[in-house]
Amino acid sequence: MALTNEHIKEKLVEKFGEQLSNFTEPLGMLTFEAPKDLNLKVLNFLYDDPELKFRFLTSLCGVHYPEQKGREIAVVYHL
Repeated sequence: MALTNEHIKEKLVEKFGEQLSNFTEPLGMLTFEAPKDLNLKVLNFLYDDPELKFRFLTSLCGVHYPEQKGREIAVVYHL
């Protein structure tokens, strides 16, 4: 099967269910949110899955969303 954004999303939802949310594709890049306690598990899954094989972390950054009370700080992983 082709490695499309839809296929990646399907595999993530199959593995993590509703724990992942807000799937979008700005500029064709698949994005989603994961609870902070799930980050390492999601990254390990993307790395270890024999079909997905995410092997390169392009960047890691923090983002401030002052208007989102209770969710002001986020960490973004670009894979």
